[in-house]
Amino acid sequence: MRFKISVALMVIGLLAIALGIAQRTVWAPPERASASYTAEGTAPVTVIEPEVFGVHEEEVDVSVEADGEFLMAIGRAGDVDAWVGEAAHTSLTGIEDGQLQGTVTEGEAKVPNPAGSDLWVSEEQGEGSMEHRWVAPADGEWSILLASDGDAPAPTNVTVTWPNDTSIPWSLALIILGALLVVLGVAMAVVSRRPNRQTPDNDSPGTGSGPGGGTGRQTVAGPATAPLAATDAAKPGRADEATTAGTGVENPEEGSRPSGRRSLMVRPALGLRAAAAAGTAVVLAAGATMPAQAAPSQEAEEAAGFPVVQESQLTRIMDSVAASVSEADKARDAGKLKPRVGGAALTVREANYTVRAENGKAQAPVPVAAGPILTSMVSTSEEWPRTVVTVTEGEDNPVPQVIVLTQQDPRSNYRMVGAMQMLPGTTFPQVSTEGGGTPAVPLDAEDGLLYSPQAAVKMVAENLDSGKHQGKIGKNTFSDQIQKIQKDQVKSNKSADISFRRSVDNKSLSALRTADGGAVVFGHIKSVTRSVPAESGATVELSPEFAALAGDDSTTEGVDVTYSEAVFLYVPPAESDETVNLVGVAQGLVDAKLK
Repeated sequence: MRFKISVALMVIGLLAIALGIAQRTVWAPPERASASYTAEGTAPVTVIEPEVFGVHEEEVDVSVEADGEFLMAIGRAGDVDAWVGEAAHTSLTGIEDGQLQGTVTEGEAKVPNPAGSDLWVSEEQGEGSMEHRWVAPADGEWSILLASDGDAPAPTNVTVTWPNDTSIPWSLALIILGALLVVLGVAMAVVSRRPNRQTPDNDSPGTGSGPGGGTGRQTVAGPATAPLAATDAAKPGRADEATTAGTGVENPEEGSRPSGRRSLMVRPALGLRAAAAAGTAVVLAAGATMPAQAAPSQEAEEAAGFPVVQESQLTRIMDSVAASVSEADKARDAGKLKPRVGGAALTVREANYTVRAENGKAQAPVPVAAGPILTSMVSTSEEWPRTVVTVTEGEDNPVPQVIVLTQQDPRSNYRMVGAMQMLPGTTFPQVSTEGGGTPAVPLDAEDGLLYSPQAAVKMVAENLDSGKHQGKIGKNTFSDQIQKIQKDQVKSNKSADISFRRSVDNKSLSALRTADGGAVVFGHIKSVTRSVPAESGATVELSPEFAALAGDDSTTEGVDVTYSEAVFLYVPPAESDETVNLVGVAQGLVDAKLK
């Protein structure tokens, strides 16, 4: 009977081993899983949503097949959606039942060519097919945009692959269990083949059919224990230990006085419990104070928003801006500026090119350095327009230069709207976060500031006009020079009445939060200097620069000369005893009009 059981155990064990090996070989799942979407698309844009990349934490490959050339661009999910806007597009939304799911949204049949957009953290051109290993550029949700040239249909044949879960937890257990069953079966077979030897009745005191009956080996094992314990307890020095072992475990409440050895065994147990209780108290205390000492969590950073531009994007944008400005300055062609320069900064350079065309000796505008970037402030606002501030320093402009960039809408690129040299003795305010991301500040509200951004720039304008707000505007070389020049002009021109008036271009304003709760504010101030003959019939002579813009070198009626004064200033937080400080300025001639 035992032999038959052993054979059955060995057979079952071998079957278990074979099944475990088969799960790891013949029936093993593939190393990589995949899901595809194949359709005849007509939309100009295809978007691979963030949910697709969540199929695996570390390794996702994207394969695209297309007819001809196409673009693969990577951007934040919200930025990609904003760029697509009302356009017709195919969205790949996730993986279900092993298939890549997609939906088609009707809309505009054509879009601008997305290549070269500042929204993309990276882009890659492909032809026919492309293999891409997905790596998220930074924290947050990211999408992939596929397009041809904006007119032709975008690629829609997409395959996503990722490492498959090849773990087979039961295979190893089956192999081990099978091996144990085989060993057990072999052991039973060996035992069943031995002859059954009987021991005589007088060989051992425990033989027979009584309570200690059985074979000699089995009979001795039971009764021998009690005499052994009694003998050990009778030995000197062992009684206390035996008593302690029995009392300390089975009856800890016993009223008899414990021996010395028993006391040594109990006290460590009590000490251990006390230490455990003390440890719990320490952990609870540390846990209660942890939130106050912990660094900001990723959730908190996400709530504050992510920088709208990554470092690689900013470097690429600044290279493009500086190249456009340099090329336009050399050619004196304002048309070359328009892709990368806007607002008053464009108007100032256009006027400079006009003046230099009439007067070759006129001073050229200050160059723009792409880098190195000394520091930057990047808005975290998901709305448009968006603002980015950089401080650069180059060979042609060794004085640090504050450059303000704005993006008006998702399909526009960033343009330089201000380039100001930092004033002597000034320090650029500390940015709000280590990554450079900082929230925008409402322009017409104080929002925790000493003054609202609009009010602060207006105060600066009034200070430049008449010296007003001296105690509220920090002393600076620009204000001192402007006020001195204006006084000298009035005194030296006896034949003309000269007046000055300034107004803030509120559309040019932007503000970003600083680390101390204050804000940096950028804006343009329109400065008009009016010169009118003091007496009827008198003539006001115009300088060559003014004449180039006015179209005449003199006037008997008067002339208005307009300057643009770009200012970058710091507004301290509310209840601060600091002043509003000018950090950087730039003044440029814009126009001259005869009355």
